[in-house]
Amino acid sequence: MSNKLRDAIRLALTTKMSNRAIGRELGIAFNTVRRHRATAKVKGYTVEELMELDDVALDRCFNKVPVRQKGKRLPDWPHVHAELQRPHMTLQLIWEEYAQLDPDTAYQYSQFTHYYREWHKRHNLSMPQKHAPGERGWVDFVGPTIAWVDASTGEVNHAQIFAAALGVSHLLFTYAVASQSTECWIEAHNRWYTFLGAVPKITVTDNLKAGVIRAGSEPVLNAAYLEMGRHYGTVIVPTRVRKPKDKAKVEGGVLILERWALARLRNRVFHSIAEINEALRECLEIINNREMRVHKASRRQRFEQIDLPQMLPLPGTPFEFGEWLPEVKVGNDYHVNVKGNRYSVPFRLVGEKVAARITAGVVEFYHRRERMASHVRCFEVGGTKTELAHQPDEHRAWAQQSPNRYRDWATLIGANALAVVDHQFARAPHAALAFKSCGSLKNLAKRFGDTRFEAACGEALRIKSPTCKSIRSLLQNRLDQRGATDAPGKALPKHKNVRGAGYYTNEGENHAD
Repeated sequence: MSNKLRDAIRLALTTKMSNRAIGRELGIAFNTVRRHRATAKVKGYTVEELMELDDVALDRCFNKVPVRQKGKRLPDWPHVHAELQRPHMTLQLIWEEYAQLDPDTAYQYSQFTHYYREWHKRHNLSMPQKHAPGERGWVDFVGPTIAWVDASTGEVNHAQIFAAALGVSHLLFTYAVASQSTECWIEAHNRWYTFLGAVPKITVTDNLKAGVIRAGSEPVLNAAYLEMGRHYGTVIVPTRVRKPKDKAKVEGGVLILERWALARLRNRVFHSIAEINEALRECLEIINNREMRVHKASRRQRFEQIDLPQMLPLPGTPFEFGEWLPEVKVGNDYHVNVKGNRYSVPFRLVGEKVAARITAGVVEFYHRRERMASHVRCFEVGGTKTELAHQPDEHRAWAQQSPNRYRDWATLIGANALAVVDHQFARAPHAALAFKSCGSLKNLAKRFGDTRFEAACGEALRIKSPTCKSIRSLLQNRLDQRGATDAPGKALPKHKNVRGAGYYTNEGENHAD
């Protein structure tokens, strides 16, 4: 206004132009020109002396300067400003509390608000930010939504609009998702990074619940969002609370998207989110390929020339969203219950706490941020997934029992051992009932050696008692070699005290002689 004031005074005092003509020329009210002309005439100002004054002094010559009343109590403006940041707080309420302390020394409400605005104008400064190429990208959800109608039911739904912008090239991106859930938030990031073909070194996010669990000086990020950042190599930095200037880039991009994309689509009827994204993609091409007046180049051109060469490479696979569950203690059976199904973890974690991460097809378990187990997700109600490597040796041996496994073991010992094992399964109504006896046989072979065990099996078969109890008795009494010495058909040595078979054929003879 100071330049217009100086030009108005010069034209009013040095030319014969009318007040209306000067007002039209300078774009100000003709009554303002009339008032300035009258003031100069009454106070006897000359053009020469007025033109030598600075803007502040010149303004004081023609405009009233509010005079601060003496004896009035000046409020603590930093405290007033801090109070206004609290929810539901108003300047009217703060003034009433200020005035109640001492009404005689308090400013009236109009002066109170005037001086606060003057103080705020001097202290509400904006620092220009200079961003390195490819360093930062800003993300947020747009306030307005886009409606779409389910063709099968006629139900009206509202798609949430994700927006992102880069720091130097101002390249914009937008994507429609079903909700502001963490899964949709991360999927929108996947789409954005794929759209860029690269990843910014820093991703600046607003403090929405989908990404930030607790905001403040030490923000806590959602575990899945933090994991996504590590996957892409980008550092996620939340903005300060109630500091919209921290995300000025994306706020400016949101304004452009609202005017040049959402406004264009206001009258269209969509029947799916896919249709919305197709329409947004067309609008986005127009926005990013339009030449910007300031830079004389499009956002796309500046992105390819400035930002893209300095950005991080895109990983080979997109990040797969996983739901994180609270930590739970591992029970004595080294299995963890996840959504009605049980999954094993290494048995050494019994008594420790592990966290579970669930994706569409995998369940993973982490202990102290290290992945300890991974299972294909089970969708069977009450199902159990057990990895043999997670079991102690004795449990693993029991779990690996099968008829073929015992037969393979017996075959390595000999034909007699195999025949005894086959006998256990043949006489059992179910194979599982023979596992205990086969396990006992295996322990006997380990205790007495394969050679003696094979011989004991042969003797047990000879006496037609191929049971575990008989074989144990044979081995303990060292009768496993009896079959070799008492083989059937072997002639006994001649002896005078041995009567022989003929002795009993002569029934009429007196055997007492």
